[in-house]
Parts: sequence; C-alpha cells; structure tokens
Amino acid sequence: MLDLYGYLKTSNTFKKLQIHDLMFIQYKCLVEEVKAGIWSDANYFVFVTSGKKMWRSIKNDYIVETGDSLFVKKGANLVHQYFDEDYCALMVFIPDDFIKTFMQRFSASLNQQSSNDSFVTDAIIRVQLDHYLEGYVNSLAAFLSSSSYPDKNLLQLKFEELLLNIFTNPIHKTLADYLLSINKEQSDQLSQIMEENYAYCLNLDQYARLCNMSLSTFKRNFRDIYNCSPGKWLSNKRLDLAVHLLKTTDKPINLIGFDCGFEEPSSFIRAFKQKYLTTPLQFREAQ
Repeated sequence: MLDLYGYLKTSNTFKKLQIHDLMFIQYKCLVEEVKAGIWSDANYFVFVTSGKKMWRSIKNDYIVETGDSLFVKKGANLVHQYFDEDYCALMVFIPDDFIKTFMQRFSASLNQQSSNDSFVTDAIIRVQLDHYLEGYVNSLAAFLSSSSYPDKNLLQLKFEELLLNIFTNPIHKTLADYLLSINKEQSDQLSQIMEENYAYCLNLDQYARLCNMSLSTFKRNFRDIYNCSPGKWLSNKRLDLAVHLLKTTDKPINLIGFDCGFEEPSSFIRAFKQKYLTTPLQFREAQ
C-alpha cells in the first residue's frame, strides 16, 4: 500500500506548505489510479475543489465531489478515481501529537465531554462545510497560490484555526468527539485502530506506527488485549470478513481476497482452505 503521507511529504510534484509534521497540500490526480490502497500515519482533511473520488473503509464507501469534504483518520483505505473531470483537492495533514497539544492549549474553550458515539464512528467522517469552513478553504487556496512562503507562526495558526472551527460549531460534534477521544488510553486506541484497519495489507511495523508504539510494545499490548498474536487475530478477522462477502455479494473471489487484506489470490485461497477445509469458490457454491 502507498504511504500517502510519506509520499506527499517528500514529493516535489504538488504545491504544499509544511511546518514540522503539519502539511497543507494541493493534490491533483496526475495518473490513472483507478483503484489503489493507501495508508497514512497522520489524520487528514480532504476539501474537494473539482472532480470525483471514492474512499472506502471496511464499513462504507464515501464518494466525494466538488464542494464535499472528509476527515480521514490515520490508517488505511482503498480509493477509486473517476475521470469525468480532473480531480483536485486541498488536503490538511494533522498528526495526533499536534491535536493533543492543541487540546491542552485551548482546554478552557473546548467541551471536554466526549459522547459514547465517538467510539463507534467509522474510519472516515463526512465534514459539513459551514460558512466559516468555506472561508477557511478559500484562505487556504490563497496561501497555496501565493508566490511567497508565509511566516511559520502564521502557518501554525492556520492549523489551529481549522481545529477551532471543528470544536466550536455543534454541527461538527461527531468529529469533535473523535478528536477528544485521541486522548484515551493506548489500549483503547490500539483496539480502535485494529478494528478499523484489519482488512488492509499493512505489516505489523505499520500497525505499530499507527498506534504510536514500538513493534515490541505493540505486540505485548496486543496480546494483553486479545490474548493471541497479531498475526493470528488478523488472519481470523480477514477470513471472517471473506465469509461475509462470499455470502452477501457476487464479487469475484480474487477481489474478495484483495478487499480482505490478502495481497495474492493464492495466499487467500490457502488460508481460507486451512481454516474452513474448502476453497472460497466451493464455499460460495455450497451456500
């Protein structure tokens, strides 16, 4: 899978503004990425200025067009590109550490009571563009089109302005609740990240990065929570999802394997047969 955040940070292809790990970028689709897997260890906003694209989580598909916006939690997704017109979006990458520091700095202005709904949100959250966010997106476009680089202090204030917009308007409560939940216990974050990302072709090092842990700490904490190894848990979760898709969809076997985190059809068939003593095709036909 493509490390989207890492790729965009080092690419010279796109207009962008960076300070530390924070990044504004104007992303234009330059290649026909009909379907691709991406992941990022930083959260990001997507403000679509033209074209059409789809983000897929384990639970849902999110199609965005001109004027739409999303918040994508750190983790992995499948994306699908449409080519009716050129796709362009302004993207804002904000790591967890900046969000935590922001909440400490503005604690007096924030409602610190997160609702229980924050724990069941999907990996992708739609963002409604209110009057203030529309103005914010326009100002961001002006920053990116300027020939001069803005003062770094001013640039950092633009990131804080975005978060203040989210926290101070009730229409963004779902997203604000999720951002507040970033402060919860590491074990809770680990569970959330695994449940939202098990169906993607990430390795254990990448899962550990998403949890802000070393690999050894991740493995130890994982076993404490699930009472088994990450590899065994991932295999079982992916195969359970495959069974669900075989029963409820007519997707080709190879595509189901890919959608469940198996890079090669042969590895999917082998793992499926080892657990269920039959091939995916034979399982579907028996239904």
